[in-house]
Amino acid sequence: MGHNDTYDDLQKAELGYADDAEQAIHRMQIASNIANILAKQELIAKLGKALVMTGAPAHRIDSAMDKLSQRLEVDGSYVVLPGTIIATFNDIHTHTSDTQVIRCPRSLDIDKLEKANIIAYKTAKGQLGIEEANRQLDDIIEGPPTYGFWVTVLGYIMTSAFSACLFYNGSWTDCWISAIFGLVVGVLTFISEKMPMFANVFEMLVTIPIAIVCLAIQPHICFASVAMAAIIIPLPGYSLTCAVMELAARNLTSGVTHFVYALVYCMFLGFGLGYGCAIWKLAHPDFALDVLGACQHPLSPWWMFLNTPLATIGYGFVYGAKTRHVLEMCANSAISYAVYYFVGLYVGSNSVITPSAGAFAVGIAGNLYSRICKKLAFVPIMGGIIVLVPGSLGVKGVIHMFDGSSLNSGAEFANQVFVVALSLTMGLFTANLIVYPKGKKRAAFLGY
Repeated sequence: MGHNDTYDDLQKAELGYADDAEQAIHRMQIASNIANILAKQELIAKLGKALVMTGAPAHRIDSAMDKLSQRLEVDGSYVVLPGTIIATFNDIHTHTSDTQVIRCPRSLDIDKLEKANIIAYKTAKGQLGIEEANRQLDDIIEGPPTYGFWVTVLGYIMTSAFSACLFYNGSWTDCWISAIFGLVVGVLTFISEKMPMFANVFEMLVTIPIAIVCLAIQPHICFASVAMAAIIIPLPGYSLTCAVMELAARNLTSGVTHFVYALVYCMFLGFGLGYGCAIWKLAHPDFALDVLGACQHPLSPWWMFLNTPLATIGYGFVYGAKTRHVLEMCANSAISYAVYYFVGLYVGSNSVITPSAGAFAVGIAGNLYSRICKKLAFVPIMGGIIVLVPGSLGVKGVIHMFDGSSLNSGAEFANQVFVVALSLTMGLFTANLIVYPKGKKRAAFLGY
C-alpha cells in the first residue's frame, strides 16, 4: 500500500466516510506491525554480527540469537558459519520466509563483546527499545577497535616481554629482547591489515627473520624463550579453544573449520621458525643447533607474582579489555597460573590433567564472579585462558618438522594441539555444569 492511498483514506475519513476511516486505521496498523517485525529481525541479525566480530564462540552466538528471538516473539532459525551467519525468518500468518546471509569477519574485542551482551540482555528484558538497541549495535559494528595503534603495540611489547619468563623459563635478557620482537610483530601486524598481499605471507615473513636473529645471538639468549614469546600474540590459542568447544557443543561445521584453521596457523608459525633455522644451518654447517634446549638462567618462581599480571594487562591491551576489566582478568589469570604451576609440579606439565585442572579453576572462579556480581563471566575467564594456552601449547614441537632434524613431528604436534584444546574445553564445560547445572537464564549466552 502506498502513501497516497493512506492519504486518500484519511481524507475520506475526515469527510465522514466511516468505512474508509476504519480501513485507513487498519492499514496503518498493518504497516506499523510490519515495521516493528522488520526492526526486530534487524536487531537479531545485528546482534549475531556483533558477537561474531567481537569474538564469541559460534554455539553461544546461535544460543543468543535464539533466546532473543523468543523474547521478541520472532520466528527464526540461525546457522553460524565461519565468517557468515544465515538467518531465516518465518511469518506464520502469511506463510512466507525471508533468508539473510550476513558476512562478518571474526575478531576479539572484550569491551565490545560485553557491550553487545548487555544490549541483548536489556532488550530482552524490555529495558531498551528496539530502535535504540539497533543504534547501539551499529556503533559496535562500525566503530573503531577499543584501543588504537600505540596502546595495542604497547600490549604486544608487554605480552612478549613478560611471557618469555612466565611461560618459557627465560631470563631478564630474554625479556627485553622479546620486547623488541614484540614491538616489531605489533607494527607489522598493523601493516598487514592495510596490505592484503603482505597479510598472505605475514606469518612466514615475520618468523623467519626472528629465527635467524635469535640464532645469531643465541650465546646470549635462550632461543626457545625469545622465539616463542615473540609470536605469543599470533599464536591461535583462543581460536583453538573455541574450536574444540564448538565441536563439543555439536557445532561441527564451525568447530572443524576453526580447528583446522588454528592447526594450520600454528604450522605456518612453526614453518617460519623452522625455515629460519634451516637457513642458519646452511650458512653455519658446523653450528650445534639446539633450538629446543632448556633455558640456562630461568627466573625465580617468585617473580611470577609480578610477571603474571603484567602479561595479562598486555593481553588486555591487545584484546580490547578496559581498565574496569583489569582486576578481574588479573585475579583469574593468577588463579589459572597457580593451579597450572602446582598441578604441573605434581603430575608434570605435559600431562592432560594440568591444563584441564587450570581451566576448571578458571571456569569456577569466572562463573562464581558472574553469579555474585551479575556480570559477564567471559571477561575473567578470558584472563585465565590466555595464560593457560601459551603455557600448554606452543609451536616448539613443529619446528623440527621443518628444520630438517625430524620427520615425525607433524603427527605428534597435531595430537598435542588437539589434546591440549580438549583438556581446556573439558575443564571449562565441567565448571559451567557445576555452577549452572540448569543453565544460565540471566545473560544472552553463558561464559563459554
